[in-house]
Amino acid sequence: MADCDWNRDNLPLAPNGYPMEPLPLNDPQQGSGIRFHLRALWSAITEWFHDLLNLTDGLDREGTIFSIKSGKTIRGSNAWLLMASIMIASLGLDLNSPAVIIGAMLVSPLMNPILGVGLGVAINDQETLSISVRNFGIAITIALVTSVVYFLATPLGDLTDEIKARTAPTFLDGLVAIFGGLAGIISLTRKDKSNAIPGVAIATALMPPLCVSGYGIANGNWQIALNAFYLFFLNSFFIAIATFIIIRWLKFPLRAYQSREESRKVRNWLILFSLIIVIPSGFILNELYQERQVDVRIHDFIEARFGKEAQVQCLDYTLMRGDSSQQLVLELIGPNIPLDSIYKLEEQLHQLKGLENTKLSLLQDAGVDIGMVKGMQLELNNLGQVISSLDTITQERQKQKSQLTTLTKQIDSLQRRRLPLADLAKEVKVVFPDLAEMSLARLPKTDFVSPIRETPTLLIHWDRKKNAREYSKDESRLKEFVQLRSQLDTLILIRY
Repeated sequence: MADCDWNRDNLPLAPNGYPMEPLPLNDPQQGSGIRFHLRALWSAITEWFHDLLNLTDGLDREGTIFSIKSGKTIRGSNAWLLMASIMIASLGLDLNSPAVIIGAMLVSPLMNPILGVGLGVAINDQETLSISVRNFGIAITIALVTSVVYFLATPLGDLTDEIKARTAPTFLDGLVAIFGGLAGIISLTRKDKSNAIPGVAIATALMPPLCVSGYGIANGNWQIALNAFYLFFLNSFFIAIATFIIIRWLKFPLRAYQSREESRKVRNWLILFSLIIVIPSGFILNELYQERQVDVRIHDFIEARFGKEAQVQCLDYTLMRGDSSQQLVLELIGPNIPLDSIYKLEEQLHQLKGLENTKLSLLQDAGVDIGMVKGMQLELNNLGQVISSLDTITQERQKQKSQLTTLTKQIDSLQRRRLPLADLAKEVKVVFPDLAEMSLARLPKTDFVSPIRETPTLLIHWDRKKNAREYSKDESRLKEFVQLRSQLDTLILIRY
C-alpha cells in the first residue's frame, strides 16, 4: 500500500508528549494501526485523570502527622473549648436555633481525637491510637456531663425540631461523615492548609448528637439518648475510616513493621466493624422511607375524597402509630358522613400498602355548610383588611398628635420668653409719669469665657433731670415693679 502524506502538526500526541508517527493499517510488528491509536488515546485519558486526581502534589506527610498528634489531646484550652461549644450547642438545641448550633460546631475541638484514631490505625502507631482513644473517651464524658447538667437546669427543655432531627440516624448520615472526613483529612495533608476544616465540622455535625444524647439522659428518655449517641458514633467512625483510607492511599510511613497477614487482619476487622455500624442505619433509613411513603399515600387518599371541590373537606389529619395497629384521625368539616360510607372509606384505606390494619376515625362538624365557611373566611379576610386600615389611620393620628404636642410646647416656650412690654407700658406711665421712653427685651450677653446667654434688659429715659438720690429711688422702684409684673428672676436696668 502506498504511503500517505502526513502533516506532523495534526498528529495525535503520545503519553510522552511527542507526536505519534503514522502507521500502516496493517503492521506485522504493531498489529492494527487503529487499535494502536485507541490504546494511545486510552493511555492519554487515564494519564489525564491520574494528574487530575493526584494527591501527592503539595503533600506534607510530616506536617500532617504533627498537626494531628498535637491536636488530639483534650486538656487545657481544648477542654475549655469543648465545654463552651457543648453549652452553645445545647442552647441552640433548646432555643431551636440552627445558627447557634452551627457556631458551636465551628469552635468544637472534637474532630482531633477522631483523626488521631484514623492516623494511629493507618500508620500502625499503637501509642497514637491509645492516646487518641483515651482522649476521645474523655471528650465524650465531658460533653455528656456538660449537656446533662444544662438540660437538668434549663427552664425550657422542650423536644424541639432541632433535637428531633438528631434522633433518627440513617445510612445517609454515614455518607455525609465519609465525604466530610475525606475533605477534612485531604485538607489537613496539604502544605497550604485550606479552610475546609470548619466546613467539615459543620457537615459532619459531631457536637449536636452528643448534646441530644445528654438531653435524653437528663429527661430519662433512653431511646432518644441511644439514637443520638449512635448518630454521633456513626459520624465519628466514618470520619476515622476516611482518615485511614487517605493515609494509606498516600503511603504514609508505617511506625512499626506490619506484615501482610497483620495488614489483612486489620482490613477485615475494619470491614466487619463498618458493617456492624452501617447495618442499623440502613434499617432506620428504610423505616423512615416506608413512613414517608405511607404519609404520601394518606395525603393522596385524602385529596381524592376530601379535596377542595368536595362537599366535605378535611381540615387536618393525624396518624397515630402503635405497636401492632395504627389509627388515622381525620378532622372534617361539612355534612355528616353516614356510617356505611365510613366503612367503605375504611375498606379503601386498607387497600393501601402500609395501611392494612389502620382504623379510620372521623371528627365531624355536623351540618356545617362549606359555602358558609368560605364566606366567613372571606369576611374574616375583609375584616382583617379593615383592621389593618384602622391601625394605619390610628398610627397617622398618633403621629399628628405627637407633632401637635411638640408645636404646642414650642409655642408655650416662645410665649414664656416674650416680655409683656405693651401691657406694662400703661401701668408704668401711671406710676412713673416722668418716664419718657422704655424698652424691654432679652439681649445676648457674653463675658468672653462662658457661653452666650440672653438676659432681660430694661432701657429707660427720663423726661427731666433728677439728682442722684431721685434716680436711685425711682429706678429701684421701677425695676422691682417691672420684674414683679413680668415674673423675671433677674433684670438689668440701663438709663440712657
